[in-house]
Amino acid sequence: MVSARVATEVSIFNQKVLNWILSMQDSTNYLHIDNLIPNMAYTIWARNAYVGIWLPDEKGFLISRYKMHPIPFLSVEYHWDIGEPLGTAKPLRPLEKCPLPLPSLSDYRNDEINSNLCVWLDALEEHNPPLPGWDSVGERRQSNADFLKRLARPLGDKSVFPIWRIELDHLINNPIV
Repeated sequence: MVSARVATEVSIFNQKVLNWILSMQDSTNYLHIDNLIPNMAYTIWARNAYVGIWLPDEKGFLISRYKMHPIPFLSVEYHWDIGEPLGTAKPLRPLEKCPLPLPSLSDYRNDEINSNLCVWLDALEEHNPPLPGWDSVGERRQSNADFLKRLARPLGDKSVFPIWRIELDHLINNPIV
């Protein structure tokens, strides 16, 4: 059983992460496109990863992404400066030049070609978390695993819905008079 103190510490840390994520939405404190170095890995604020390699021709960052499969694949998060709806990544600080060869766009989903690059990106993110103490890679892996478990459940299983959804359904079907 988790102690109340540990649960409180986890809750406080989760609130710090949430506050950081929300503050970055409107933040203008990031590196703009003109200030970036090709093939340099950056800590980024983005939807699907927190480390990416700058690709000037793509105007985006090559990331290790977990989606619908336990093995990551390469994907691009586009720089915030290109605007809506595609611009989703704000680079925060440079980390290091990528020592590995970068694949062509057509090879981004080839596990054999990309496994070393995904491992390198994940390790770089683990060693340079966006917030000290945050296991963002572990959280992304766990979120993907949880999603895959939800997909495997039979249709109609209420446990696939978040608790707020179940409570909302209950209120709609049982109005307070």
